[in-house]
Amino acid sequence: MYTIDLLKGEGIPLPCRPGGIAMACLVVVLPLLLGLGMTSYYMDGQVIVSIEKQQLSKLEAATNNLAESLHKKESLERQKTLAIGRLSDIKAAVAGYTQWSPALDAVADNLSDALVLTRLEARLDSVRRKVPSQSDPATKIEISVPVRTLKLSVAGRQGGAALDAVQRLQENLRSSPAIGPMLDTITVSQNAAVLDSQEAVLYELECVFKAGQTVRNN
Repeated sequence: MYTIDLLKGEGIPLPCRPGGIAMACLVVVLPLLLGLGMTSYYMDGQVIVSIEKQQLSKLEAATNNLAESLHKKESLERQKTLAIGRLSDIKAAVAGYTQWSPALDAVADNLSDALVLTRLEARLDSVRRKVPSQSDPATKIEISVPVRTLKLSVAGRQGGAALDAVQRLQENLRSSPAIGPMLDTITVSQNAAVLDSQEAVLYELECVFKAGQTVRNN
């Protein structure tokens, strides 16, 4: 067979060899593989970044919630401390006051028709007493103790009937469940008086409550 080269060697394709084919494949496939690898790495990185951002958002939200809860806890602790202080003040204040309603009710319920109430006075005094120390019971300390006194004046026109009525009033006050257990002493004094332009007998009863006792409702 004869071959005529009319193109003078420029148009005849190179003979196909295995090495050339492999080289051509590498030239084409290698950049493609590199591109796919980089694209996959980039996409994986984007996914990881997105997940990390979500986790960071959750952590920030949790941190904000914890900070808000901490602020609320601190606020509640302050309110608790303030409430305890106020309760202590109220307790101290209540110890210095007396609810006189039960005593007045007892006087009104036991006041005889033979007597006329002319004067009623409630008074709070204080006395110094030595009591055991809370930290060391063997040691005595001096404190101020409130002493409450209820004074009432009653008048009667008939001496004998008025005296009996005053004695009954004294006994009924001592046996009263409202104030009887808290009474220390009841002293009675007698004077002449004038009631509605008539001669009468005036009795003054001084009811002294036990030191530190407070009149309460049952």
